[in-house]
Amino acid sequence: MKTPALVACLLLPFVPSLTRSAEEAPTSNLPPDPFENLEQVPEAKPYTMEVDRDRGTISVDAKEGTYSEGSHFSNWGWKMSAPRWGRFFVKLRYTSTIPKIGVQVKVGDQMVKSYAPRTGGHEEHQEYELVLGYLYLDKPGEYQVNLLTGDKANGPSFFVKGIDFSPAPEGDHAGQGIDGSIELHAKTAATFSKNMRFEPKPEKNCLGFWTDADDWAEWTFDVSSPGKFRIELVQGCGEGNGGSEVALLVNDQTFKFQVEETGGFQNWKGRQLGIVEIPHIGEQKMAIKPLTKAGKAVMDVQKVVLIPVKES
Repeated sequence: MKTPALVACLLLPFVPSLTRSAEEAPTSNLPPDPFENLEQVPEAKPYTMEVDRDRGTISVDAKEGTYSEGSHFSNWGWKMSAPRWGRFFVKLRYTSTIPKIGVQVKVGDQMVKSYAPRTGGHEEHQEYELVLGYLYLDKPGEYQVNLLTGDKANGPSFFVKGIDFSPAPEGDHAGQGIDGSIELHAKTAATFSKNMRFEPKPEKNCLGFWTDADDWAEWTFDVSSPGKFRIELVQGCGEGNGGSEVALLVNDQTFKFQVEETGGFQNWKGRQLGIVEIPHIGEQKMAIKPLTKAGKAVMDVQKVVLIPVKES
């Protein structure tokens, strides 16, 4: 015969245990991060030589322009002198305590626009640079530049410092082909220069007008299969203009060479400059920087090709 205590125990409904050990207790109700174990891609190492990234930038400062106010907007204006044609990034320099304000820059019939976010205070040392986009100047000369804001904004909350037009490549930066090679055409180089520029004519399609040894060019490219690559430079040089000393920089590796005459600046010749090792995937940088100029011009450059070297 069952005792009353046992009967009472058997009649109680089953209640699952709500207690867990500290080890089993969940720490978050969020799903696991599927990317938490991804390794961070290392950054490419800097060049072994200094390069002037301000070269070729055209700037207009607020104090040099004019200012006028409309019923719902502000308008700054400048006359800008461009020494060469080419594609340029448009960068607004300013400080602001406004959460955001609409801004647009017009050069001739071209326009780029965005929202300028708050930057903080207006201390003298503070200056924020907002990249609005890019535009193309089709010839050297004088251009009318206008900056419009979507509200009356000339202090005390919003201060314009100026606008910079900095060199931009005329084509998208390159990636690695199926065969592992990387072709860096002249069109995809940013030209930090006063004279040298990309020449788009079909018979040229090159970096030309390299009459100033301080002008230099840079490519940005992506590598998905790292390793060793043979560097081939395709250059041309007119009679009597050979002999300039030039450095080709790939991240932290440097390859120096002497420009060869080819019978004409668009008579192309492939030059083998050496083997470069790119140890990891991700974004890489390459630059061509003249060290001396022996003739009227350094050379013309059509492209640089990186060709995979198979390990023996």
